[in-house]
Amino acid sequence: MRRWHKGQHLKWDHRLIIERMRLRGATTREIAGVIGCSHVTIVKELKRGQYVHTNSDLTTEVRYSPEQAERRCRENLAAKGPQLKIGNDFKLANDLETLIVKKHFSPAAALAAVRASGKPYTASISTVTLYSYIKGSVLNILPKHLPFQKGYRIRGGKKNKKQKRASAGTSIEHRPAEVDLRNSFGHWEMDTVYTSKSKKAKLTPTLLVLTERLTRKEIIMLMRDRTAASVVRALNVLERSMGAEKFSKVFRTITVDNGMEFSDFLGMEKSALRKRKARTKVYYCHAHRSCERGSNENANKLIRRHLPKGTDLSKVTQKQVAEIEEWINNYPRRILNWKTANMLFRFFMDRL
Repeated sequence: MRRWHKGQHLKWDHRLIIERMRLRGATTREIAGVIGCSHVTIVKELKRGQYVHTNSDLTTEVRYSPEQAERRCRENLAAKGPQLKIGNDFKLANDLETLIVKKHFSPAAALAAVRASGKPYTASISTVTLYSYIKGSVLNILPKHLPFQKGYRIRGGKKNKKQKRASAGTSIEHRPAEVDLRNSFGHWEMDTVYTSKSKKAKLTPTLLVLTERLTRKEIIMLMRDRTAASVVRALNVLERSMGAEKFSKVFRTITVDNGMEFSDFLGMEKSALRKRKARTKVYYCHAHRSCERGSNENANKLIRRHLPKGTDLSKVTQKQVAEIEEWINNYPRRILNWKTANMLFRFFMDRL
């Protein structure tokens, strides 16, 4: 049998092996192991060659036809027209697949990463081209490997819902204009990520998430519960690790929503190291206006790539949280001109 090489198409003898193994009940991973290709390649191949077979008792089942798969493969190759831009640059294809499938990069971020790597690739493709390759099954990337993106909700014309209670402290309406402009360092948004919305949710492990508005630096802390006391305790840990003076320079303001976990504004603002002195200033968003913490919301989506909704946070370790935080802070961001949050954060920290 001709050995399958990464970046090449499956051959006729490979398809015969797939048919035999599938009839014996082999899994896609077992078939991939025999042929030496990616599991994703087999998944796509089975989809390409699937048909409905009618048994003698008139029951039906989905089977794989090597003839149909071969025909469709030739039709697809003929329909592609000119040679693909990626050509025979298997190294580029493999690196893009690794970044998107294994490291959870978006296609645009993956392209930015390979460009910044300085590796001598022979091909150069655009984000639009990469998406077309994924859609056309040119690469071993499935739709499930892409970040889920919801459409934007149209907020115009909707009336703001009334708050159930007044904000505990200072409203966002009194926040300095420079914070809105995002041209100064040290202004943060804070939120919590948790599993359940039941009444017992506040007593289960929770992630405290802080996002710096200018650099998009992310700090994620695993708390034992979603209470105001745990939030204050987490900020105390941060202050002690930095020192009171440095903390006040790094965390000039913190913007939060009206959740009960953020109700102790005095505890959040008061320094744990300097008695009767403030360490930061806390501002509260309007009710049901998550757009006022847009950086936080986008960061939470990145967290959900690793910890999907429904994940039991009681089984998540501090080491896993630290790895997710590191991944986010080293992720190339379009809004940062494809730089990373860590790069920009270090720049401003060196100038404090």
